[in-house]
Amino acid sequence: MKFPNALAKRELKNAAVIGSIAGLAGVVFFILLLSSMNSSTSEQPQQASSGEGEEEVIPVQSSNEPSGVIEGNSSAGFFANQYGVFKSEESASDFISEYPVLNTSAIVEVDGNFYVWSSITPIREELILSDNPTSFAKSFKFSGAACTEETLKGLPTILESNDPSKFYFQDGNVPDNIPQDWQSITSALSSFSQDLGTARLHLIAHYIGENDCMKIEF
Repeated sequence: MKFPNALAKRELKNAAVIGSIAGLAGVVFFILLLSSMNSSTSEQPQQASSGEGEEEVIPVQSSNEPSGVIEGNSSAGFFANQYGVFKSEESASDFISEYPVLNTSAIVEVDGNFYVWSSITPIREELILSDNPTSFAKSFKFSGAACTEETLKGLPTILESNDPSKFYFQDGNVPDNIPQDWQSITSALSSFSQDLGTARLHLIAHYIGENDCMKIEF
C-alpha cells in the first residue's frame, strides 16, 4: 500500500503552497504598512505650514516704487541718475568738467568709490536719462538708522517727499525735525536750480559727507 506516501507528498505540497501564500501576504502587508507611514509623515509638515501662524509673503515692489526696504522713518529707497563711478574724487571732478550739462551734478562717496549723480528721486520714472554722457538709474537705500540725533534719523523720510514745502521754508519757519543747516543749504540751491531731484541730491551728498552715521547701501 503506497497511499500513505502519496498522502504525505500531497500534504507537503499543500503546506508549501500555503506557506508561500502566507509569506507573500506578509511581504505585501509590510509594504503597505511602510507606504502608509511615509504618507502620514509627509502630510504632517504640509499641514503645519498651512496653519494660521504661517508667515505672510510680501509681494515684490513695482518699478515705480522706492527701492530697498523701508524701515520706519529712518530708511527710504531712492533712484539716482548716475553717470559714472570713479576711484578718486579728482577723476570724478575731471569727468564733470568735460560736460557742461553736469554743472548741477554732485559727487557722492560710498565705500571709497566716487559716484557722479545729477538727480535723486523716490520714483524711477521721474529720472530723465541722458545719452551724452550716458546715464542710468541706480537704486539705493538711504539710512539714518545709526544716528542718535533725531533730525538726522528722520531725514530719509523727509527727503522722500515730492512736496516743495517740505524742502523750502518761508520766513525762516523751519520745523523742529529739520537739521539746523538745512535752510542755508536749500537757499543756496534755489539760486541755481528749483528741481527737487537736484536739491535732494545735494542734501544727501552733504549729510552723507558730514555724518558717518548716515549710510547709502546698494
